[in-house]
Amino acid sequence: MPAQHYDPWRDADDTPIPPQCRVVQIAIDKQYGALPSRLHQQGQVLGRGINRLIVRFDDNTTLNIRPHLVRVLTTPDSR
Repeated sequence: MPAQHYDPWRDADDTPIPPQCRVVQIAIDKQYGALPSRLHQQGQVLGRGINRLIVRFDDNTTLNIRPHLVRVLTTPDSR
């Protein structure tokens, strides 16, 4: 059986996170940019950094946030 390829770009539910998809912050971790004030807020993935997503939230705030702190809502091909 071949080894599975590790994909760091998966959300809290292990769903792949494609660029331009919509996400919602589902956890708080101030160290990784996930503030309590943004809990349950939605945004769009603009890109990827070394180990963080670049997300523009609906209040026009752009943040770098760890993938495991969000959940994918919609993908570009599901609109």
